[in-house]
Amino acid sequence: MKNELSAAARTLKKGRTDRIDQPRGERIECLAGCLWVTQDGDLRDRVVERGEAIVLDRPGTALISALADSSYLLLVERIR
Repeated sequence: MKNELSAAARTLKKGRTDRIDQPRGERIECLAGCLWVTQDGDLRDRVVERGEAIVLDRPGTALISALADSSYLLLVERIR
């Protein structure tokens, strides 16, 4: 078994939203701007600013909204 880390850089204009299905274990690193992150079944909404990161810890759907023009990395660990 081998673990691989895959990273996808994404950009979001202010007011736009990305939807991620089944994100449990994925990590969001904010590279620029400011993101608002919410997950199904989680009463917390989280704000992630440049230089900060969070790990998505719930199954279901996560929404990532840009509070300003933003870019972020979505890091996914794949087991092969």
